[in-house]
Amino acid sequence: MKILRNKLPKIFAFVFLLVVFGSIQAQTDNKTALANFERSIESGKFEIERDLFKYVVANPNDAEGFSLLAKLRLKQNRLNEAKSLSNKALSLNANSINAKLVGSQVSFKLGEIEQAKQILNSISEKEILNDSVRLNLAQNLAQVGECSKALILVEKLPLKIKNTEALPVRASCYLDKEDKKNFLSLLPLSKNLAKTNPNISVQFSEILIKAGLAKEAVQLLRITLVANPKSLETFLLLARAEIFLKDFANAKAHLTQAEKLEINSAEFFFVKSLVESEQNNFLQAFDLLEKSLTLNSNNPKVLAQYVLIALQVNQMNRAFRAAEKLLNLEPENLESLYLYGVAALQSNNLQNAENSLTKFMEARPKDARGCLALGLTFAAQPEKLETARQQLKKCLVIDSKSFETAYQLGLSYKVAGDFSKAVEYFEQTLKISPNYEPALRELGAAYLQTNAETKARPLLEKAVTINPNDADAHFQLSRLYNLIGEKELAKKHLEIFQRLKSPTQLGM
Repeated sequence: MKILRNKLPKIFAFVFLLVVFGSIQAQTDNKTALANFERSIESGKFEIERDLFKYVVANPNDAEGFSLLAKLRLKQNRLNEAKSLSNKALSLNANSINAKLVGSQVSFKLGEIEQAKQILNSISEKEILNDSVRLNLAQNLAQVGECSKALILVEKLPLKIKNTEALPVRASCYLDKEDKKNFLSLLPLSKNLAKTNPNISVQFSEILIKAGLAKEAVQLLRITLVANPKSLETFLLLARAEIFLKDFANAKAHLTQAEKLEINSAEFFFVKSLVESEQNNFLQAFDLLEKSLTLNSNNPKVLAQYVLIALQVNQMNRAFRAAEKLLNLEPENLESLYLYGVAALQSNNLQNAENSLTKFMEARPKDARGCLALGLTFAAQPEKLETARQQLKKCLVIDSKSFETAYQLGLSYKVAGDFSKAVEYFEQTLKISPNYEPALRELGAAYLQTNAETKARPLLEKAVTINPNDADAHFQLSRLYNLIGEKELAKKHLEIFQRLKSPTQLGM
């Protein structure tokens, strides 16, 4: 017993060492697992989702696990889940820099810009533990318009990082600050990186396209393709730049090469739709966007384009449903709110349109597009005709050159039988846009109503010259010719009117 008692301290010490060693080993294993998860997420290897979820369940108090799961959800564009998970990570560790960075990105994507700024500005210098975090913070600050702060952070980075990974954020901020000299100084560096670091040059090219420098982007991306000839992303971005330049032949050629690399790519179908829509092939663009959304139904960029093209091809209900989904994904994004309002108006969901566009105008009281859309929403409700006029008059104050607003005001008086006021606004429309065919037709018709046939004739004749398929313009011209005794011309334009009308409209 005495011997055992003498050995007890050593046994306890040994057991303690085992516990400590086991704890250290577990911590090391966790750090390794988290590092592997992060690398996979950054590489787009989302198949680690199940393993990461198991890790979070097994380590419910590990803030970094929740932070990485939030990052994964952000990459998958599951924004509400990402926001909830980043908040959970911060509840476990209020100083988790990764959770803060993910949270700011989620807020930005949701259109909550001020919230994103607040999160980023709460990060102190002592929380920036390494160059990777410093660069990430700078990128996020630039994204929310805090370029002065972003550039201060970038200046503290080693020169090698400043001229490589930090190049896109520097370019973005120089453009934002209209610092052309410093921006142009980065172009040679970007061309060198095109050969050694294609991913950076692709990011740089994206900034060039956004800045309207598509020609420079094309030059850079062609160098990048030499170094990385099997990059789907590079081919697609190059095609986008060429579409911007109206170089459709080369855009199509590069899309053909992209298709050989990956047949079922949501981004491929999206870019291909841009080629078609830019050439006014809206039906083809619509079909391609549907294919893109089949592969990735939660992409805000594609959903926004889908809404616009669906409206072009008279798929009003589909446009509305897509706009509704877009707004659910980005409830605080004002552009999504605007698109929802327009789609609601076009699909005759007038109360939804009025509510959303009113909210939009409260946030952006000087936005001419939103103002006009809200005016049209009121005009579509007969009992709100006077409200519509007052709204449209506000729009002309915001943008006195808006011919569409003046035209809609003219229509509002025409439907009420006030042809003198209608004439006033139709004339104003044509002063702004002399060849706007609907106004030519409507002013000509209004002149007929006020017995001003001499004024009506040149307007209606010009209308059918600009748009020979406008049946109503031909009908008004037939009326005019009958009134002034030119029976043959009246008969000719009546026949054109009848031919242009569909068989259903003719009662067949």
